[in-house]
Amino acid sequence: MQHRQGYTMQRHLKKTAIAAGVLSACFMLDSKPVYAQASALEEVIVTANRREESLQSVAMAVSAFSEDMMRDQGIVDLKGITERTPGFTMGTFNPGQPQLYIRGIGSNEDGAGGDQSVIVFIDEVYIGRSAGMDIDLFDLERVEVLRGPQGTLFGKNVVGGAVNMITRKPTEDTVMQVEATLGDYNATTLRGLISGELSEGAYGKASFSTRRRDGYFKSAVNELPQYTGTKVADTHDVNSDSMRLGLRFVPSEDLEINLSASYSQIDKLGQPDHFIEPPTAPGVGYVASAALIPNYDNKIHTGLFVDAGSFESTSNSFMARVDWDIRDDLMLTSITSVRNVDAENVDAIGGTQSGNPLNQLYASVLAPGTTILYGANFYTDESDTFTQELRLTSTGDGPLQWVGGLYYMTEETRRIESIGVGVDVALPGGVIFGAVPYLPGSDDQNNETSSMAIFGQATYDLTDKLSITAGARYTSEEKDMDRTGTADLLGIVGAFDFETSEDWGELTTKLSVEYQQTDDLFWYATYSEGFKSGGYQGLAATEIAAASPFNPEFAELLEAGVKSEWFNKRMRLNASVFTTDYQDLQILQLLVPDSLAAQGIQTGVLVTQNAADATVEGLELEFTAFPVENLTVQGSATWLDTAFDNFSVPSGYTAPGEGLTDRSGNGLRNAPDFAYNLLVRYDWQLASGASLAAQVDWRYKDLVWQDPDNLLFSAVPEYNAGDLRLTYTTAAGNTQVSAWVTNFTDEDYFLHNYPTLGVGNATPA
Repeated sequence: MQHRQGYTMQRHLKKTAIAAGVLSACFMLDSKPVYAQASALEEVIVTANRREESLQSVAMAVSAFSEDMMRDQGIVDLKGITERTPGFTMGTFNPGQPQLYIRGIGSNEDGAGGDQSVIVFIDEVYIGRSAGMDIDLFDLERVEVLRGPQGTLFGKNVVGGAVNMITRKPTEDTVMQVEATLGDYNATTLRGLISGELSEGAYGKASFSTRRRDGYFKSAVNELPQYTGTKVADTHDVNSDSMRLGLRFVPSEDLEINLSASYSQIDKLGQPDHFIEPPTAPGVGYVASAALIPNYDNKIHTGLFVDAGSFESTSNSFMARVDWDIRDDLMLTSITSVRNVDAENVDAIGGTQSGNPLNQLYASVLAPGTTILYGANFYTDESDTFTQELRLTSTGDGPLQWVGGLYYMTEETRRIESIGVGVDVALPGGVIFGAVPYLPGSDDQNNETSSMAIFGQATYDLTDKLSITAGARYTSEEKDMDRTGTADLLGIVGAFDFETSEDWGELTTKLSVEYQQTDDLFWYATYSEGFKSGGYQGLAATEIAAASPFNPEFAELLEAGVKSEWFNKRMRLNASVFTTDYQDLQILQLLVPDSLAAQGIQTGVLVTQNAADATVEGLELEFTAFPVENLTVQGSATWLDTAFDNFSVPSGYTAPGEGLTDRSGNGLRNAPDFAYNLLVRYDWQLASGASLAAQVDWRYKDLVWQDPDNLLFSAVPEYNAGDLRLTYTTAAGNTQVSAWVTNFTDEDYFLHNYPTLGVGNATPA
């Protein structure tokens, strides 16, 4: 990742119908940074149990980020959340489609019949497709990250964890907020919000965010114009627009109705590859790049490409929430949502023409007879989702608190994926011979998912300090797949035409014991189960692979933790230790059919397999402290020990490259043995009444595996990275100016790596 610099100005206005002398105080309250002049911890409220509770009395591992925290730490997207949450990592194979992993559990499957393992919720609404998870973090009250399986209240597929985003509701007072950012790489951000009363009992809100930034992944082809004649744009750019509208009606003390609509659009260049390969058997891309780019091994932000491809997506959503106090001790909540996500991606492998400029460039430095691949991968992915949840929540003061409800979801997904590879041969003198033409195949997947659930959870106070919680959820799900495949020449996609369906049902439970020893010391022990639906793999090489469903995966978590505050609330320390057993993990992997391996051909195909049982054990720490006046120290750390317990290559296939037949004992993907982040901030009160804050943010992550064979050349190496931020807030409190540097150490690191035919195919950060 390249270091980036910037400058941010924020202006907050809050108008009320009271005296002008209080207006200045309201300005300060609306814009006061969470750390400024802090001398004691503030209570953090979360809704991890579908009711408002203090973070310090919730019996699970939860990280919470308020709007102020995200602004002060420069967090604008999910990547920023993952870097500051213990056990949370993110990769991205295709731009705009984040792959989220918590404690080593996630999913690389993006077919129409597959699901994610870490789910994003926006205002408690399920966002299942990865193409809909690349979200600008704006107009948010807070973000909660729940670690570990959440199969009772959050439901299906939450076997790794959940990211719960809560947007700001329309306010009674008139609030206006504007934020503008300028940075290098022509980075600009403009955000705004206006909120207030429309009429008695009716309130409205409108917000927007627009972000632009040039790319920093450069094509070295621009230094060799004799081969292309045109300039190739730098990629890893940012180009997004989002808006959100909200209405809140409060016709009586017992009834509140919230309506919201949102729109998001992303349009940017694609994600070219950086080849990481074993020096003992380097591939063509590596050899050519190393010959043409000085110090290529160390330049992960430079590559050889003539077509970066592209990614575009749009999403639209509408949500209606009704909260009705039926009586003093009982609330009925209805949440209805519809959502559409439409994404399109093009990945170019040098182009789609034999003898294209990149292959000619390769041929100029490669030995005669070398085969050079070229081609493209193109897909469209459109989904329409409807969800409805009805639940009853107790609101009385008695020893029994409970929540129960019904859930229904339908999702229609159509994914059309086209992929093809041609083969050129380098001849003497840099001449190209077209050995295999580019004739792509396609896989047209149409999947309809129907899911229903009934759930309940109750907490009973045995004493004023000791409580017990029990919950259960039964989920029933059906997937109907209609699929047509057209084969390519190399057999990456097979020929098939069929319709099929499968259904699954599962009961997941939760049991926890909570002990509030003192107001500042809380202990808990939890057993929780998770269930991820079965499905159908994406791009498939045979009809058997395309039509055969994989089974659900299951998780069983045992976790014990303590949440504590010390020194008159000047320090907060939370810790959890856990072990999770996973059964029938759904693993997407690249394998070589035995028939090809016997001929020495390493052409791989994608296979999703209920491959493994696995065990994840770990320890997590989070802390915030005010050791002296105006100084804030905050951070977290994770230790993980992960291993497949029972995982062999399926019959008929061979693992690519250096892969093993039996992967038992290998580590899981995206599970660092150790990772930490540390933030130190100091605030000064100036004589003018204004304030100044200086902040440094440092993070480290161990090497993480990217494939079940634990191939070193396809792993993401360890890295250290740090950010600097200087913030000035006016005496009135309604204007804030920040100057910042992201990755001031100029650390080169990347988020994702994928082994392709013995080649590590890396995504720079």
